[in-house]
Amino acid sequence: MRDELRPPVTLPPRANDAHKGNFGKVLFVGGSRGMPGAISMTGLAALRSGSGLVTIATPTGVQDSVASYHPAYTTFPLPEDSDGKVSLTSHNQITEIAGSFDAIGCGPGLSTSDGAHLIVQKLLGLSGKPVVLDADALNLLALHRSMIGDEAWQSVMRSAGAVVLPPHPRDMDRISGVPSSDRQGQIKAAVTLSEQMDTVWVLKGGPTVVIANGLIWENDTGNPGMATAGAGDVLTGIVSSLLGQGLSAWDAAKLGVWVHGYAGDLAAEQLGQIGLISTDLIEFLPRAFIATMVN
Repeated sequence: MRDELRPPVTLPPRANDAHKGNFGKVLFVGGSRGMPGAISMTGLAALRSGSGLVTIATPTGVQDSVASYHPAYTTFPLPEDSDGKVSLTSHNQITEIAGSFDAIGCGPGLSTSDGAHLIVQKLLGLSGKPVVLDADALNLLALHRSMIGDEAWQSVMRSAGAVVLPPHPRDMDRISGVPSSDRQGQIKAAVTLSEQMDTVWVLKGGPTVVIANGLIWENDTGNPGMATAGAGDVLTGIVSSLLGQGLSAWDAAKLGVWVHGYAGDLAAEQLGQIGLISTDLIEFLPRAFIATMVN
């Protein structure tokens, strides 16, 4: 482990009279039949990242599974279609409740159904509300890639609240058309998309880079043991939590990536890289966040 830790952003100490309402209320939207675990880990990661209140909106058929994963967050039922995915009417419930939350994370386990597509569109229409779009939300952007170059769609993105998009190299290939083998090309594509849509991009990989408004920040934490299913869902929970706590999209993305990687380093130090799984990252988040606190 490195002797000197240099997080890109530090967090102030909490006031002695603070309560859960001071640290952000975050909504997560995701899950579907056969995929309840991803959004459950996302919600727990947000709590381990300091969120005061977390709610997970998920199809009724998996609500019990998501709720049983951990007792510290609440769940909200969404109508589902015959395949166990969010229905075409689910976006109505999301837009009704979204206003009471400080930040929203969407995508893990959501599916790419028509109902999911409507939810993503509606979330981007919530002006001023910070949103993280990951996993299936990114898959939806890739499926509707022609919209990305459309001026009207870019205008919607610019008018939305802070939007953070954390694609894997393959995601970025499908979104931008730049192959995953061309790392520098994908970074350039992210710079262009960031400027066109006023968004923050987190290009995962070794190392992960964060891009916004022509700025590029490169992370220095993390290890190959984190190349495991669910690690990205944990990152979505961390970044969404930091947005809910009032950090800017740029700072939340940088600090979220750094803490995520440092938790992975702490986990690998004790458990080794080969057996490391995504839930281990969540367990080590409290220790990782200690390094971000102002002395």
